[in-house]
Amino acid sequence: MRARDCWRVFLVLCFLAVAACAQTNHIATSAQLLSNGDTVQAEAEARKAMQSPSTRALALAMLGTIRLQQGKTDESTKFLVQALALNPKLVGARTTLGNAYAFGGKPDLAAKCFYDVLKIDPSNFDARFDLFKLEASRRNFQQSLDLAVPIMPQLLESDEAIVVLASDYGGLGKKQELADLFAHWQKLPQPEDQASLDFGTTLLVYGMKTEATKVAQDEAARLGAHPSPPLALKLGNAFLALGLLDEAEKNSQLALSLAPDCVACYQTLAQVADRQDNSEKALAYLVAAKKLAPEDPEVLFEFGKVCLERNLVDDALPALTKAVEREPDNDSYVYVLGSAKVAKGQLPDALALFQRLLQKHPHDAVLMYATGAVYYLQGKYSEAEALLKQSLAAQPNQVAASYYLGLTYDAIGDDDRAIPVFRELLKSNPKHAPSYVKLGGILLRVHQYEDAQQNLERAVSLDPDSVEAHYQLGLLLRRLGKSAESESEFAESRKLEAAQRAQKDVRLRLLLPE
Repeated sequence: MRARDCWRVFLVLCFLAVAACAQTNHIATSAQLLSNGDTVQAEAEARKAMQSPSTRALALAMLGTIRLQQGKTDESTKFLVQALALNPKLVGARTTLGNAYAFGGKPDLAAKCFYDVLKIDPSNFDARFDLFKLEASRRNFQQSLDLAVPIMPQLLESDEAIVVLASDYGGLGKKQELADLFAHWQKLPQPEDQASLDFGTTLLVYGMKTEATKVAQDEAARLGAHPSPPLALKLGNAFLALGLLDEAEKNSQLALSLAPDCVACYQTLAQVADRQDNSEKALAYLVAAKKLAPEDPEVLFEFGKVCLERNLVDDALPALTKAVEREPDNDSYVYVLGSAKVAKGQLPDALALFQRLLQKHPHDAVLMYATGAVYYLQGKYSEAEALLKQSLAAQPNQVAASYYLGLTYDAIGDDDRAIPVFRELLKSNPKHAPSYVKLGGILLRVHQYEDAQQNLERAVSLDPDSVEAHYQLGLLLRRLGKSAESESEFAESRKLEAAQRAQKDVRLRLLLPE
């Protein structure tokens, strides 16, 4: 028997024992019906027992138990409190009241109930087990483990309990104890699907990827015998978290084949494709998800974000705008919408969005950078400089903030400050091609031709498709009198610019309304 079911069965046995002593058939019958899952008839019998003062407390407790099983925690609490007012010695009722409080989001009241039971009966398994789980959920990991000690042998035979123990050991940094749990897990005859996923997730969170992978693979093997869309999707997400993209795609596709209208399946497959650096494939999945759930803000956001990544700005903007309209307090949605506004050239709107976020998070380095970048694009260079420097002070070694600070100095013609910014950036990020382009262009302007050539050639080697790198290198070679080589670079620049424009035009036609 699973430990999580013990509270109900122990309570039923308690009722049966008391009922037998009192020779009251209605309580005994109600308890039996409840154990069989017949809540309707169980309630009818319990209400009959309400008529006698000698069984009223038990009947109220039974009604409270029935309501809890039905998920009606407020009614459950009301009945159980009344029962305990009539008979404070009903230990099972007090344990059930603790569960009602726990399920109703009142952990302090739940803990008090369980501790009160243990004061009366330290050997009460139900109260100890429920309190063990409750303290773990409240991140009181050591208290949870202390409660577990007297019942540890039983816990190590329960999938649910092992998941809780894993969170305790992981939260306390007890890596060896956490590793030992894996051996106990493998001895379980048939762990439940959700417990397996929870255990694997906990192992992964605390750095045990090999063990987490084995748990997920075992669960996937069991899935093959009894395919289930929800479980297949959960496994897909588990393998995605593990970075096993082929397995993630396989299980997510299985879920989709079993449930063709599964929006979440398309979303997970899009995430897998994104991790595979296949944004076109990701977009195809999100198009399908959007058709099924055109008003879902998460789908709209993911669709808009991938469109933005693929320069489909005209498609990204309405989707992101609608997502923000539905969830205006979602900072991620607002930030990406601001980025889309920048891409579209709607700088005042973008600035307003970033400033709104910056007011909420005044010390956020990324938001300082984003706002400063928009100021730069608007030609407000003093405001841009101030915010970009604040961003770098809050979070040094940012590539984007350093790059835009260099651009700001370049825009105002302050070569003496622009050059050191780009050089410092390239020391820590030697493959940042745009910085080589800008630094090479500035060095060309100040007639440091040899240094300029080294930087521009490095930019071309890192990014052969950079229009500006080829153009700047063409200008340099012209200055050096190398006309043929210069013209070759100009020609390459023109060819790349035309190809990129054509590619953008094709992309923009992909998502036109049918």
